[in-house]
Amino acid sequence: MLRGKPEPAAGAPGLTFREKMSGYFAMGVADPGEGARVGRRTRWRLTLRATVTIDDMRAFVADPLHPGTLRGEIELPGVAQRIPFHDGIFQLFAPSGEPDLTLLVYEAPFSYDGQAYYLAGRKNVRDDLGLDLWPDTTTLEVRLHRGPDARGEVVGAGVLRLGVAELAALLVSMRARNVASPVEAARVFGAFGLLFARSLRASYLQRPRAFVRARARRGEER
Repeated sequence: MLRGKPEPAAGAPGLTFREKMSGYFAMGVADPGEGARVGRRTRWRLTLRATVTIDDMRAFVADPLHPGTLRGEIELPGVAQRIPFHDGIFQLFAPSGEPDLTLLVYEAPFSYDGQAYYLAGRKNVRDDLGLDLWPDTTTLEVRLHRGPDARGEVVGAGVLRLGVAELAALLVSMRARNVASPVEAARVFGAFGLLFARSLRASYLQRPRAFVRARARRGEER
């Protein structure tokens, strides 16, 4: 991680980083998989350029939703300029209501041509058969809603991905906020990294649910 020079402390120590995800997307569909298939044929793509901000690392770790904020820009198919957004939602390994599924949540409200829209995306982190840690943590299923929140009509959908180059850029962009020394900055990065590692371990190493589900499916088919 590139830590840079710590800024003078003015509040709780936190963290910020930039993330870029892009992928095939289509208007007029509600299912992300279908949107990706249509977008692949039409060459329509959506790009999300987001800055994630964690204002208070200690509160972030303690909260089960692990919430942060998003701001940035969205590139939509057929729209020449990038569309800015702010006051978005980020959650890291948030509970889904299912015991074997946690979510990485990215939600971005924006306006275009006088109409409010809401881009709601999630990465589904779940241990399935095979090596799925990388695709789970780098694949964002998105739905575009008409209106100020995710309750609005779905007017488009698709699948965005974080590539290896984009992951490297994300790591380089990481900065500690409101820290007084390199030691304090290291504590911030360590707390974030430890939370990420523990969440991955809980999802993929401590819960052999994929084998349980596969066994249950085989039992139902008999």
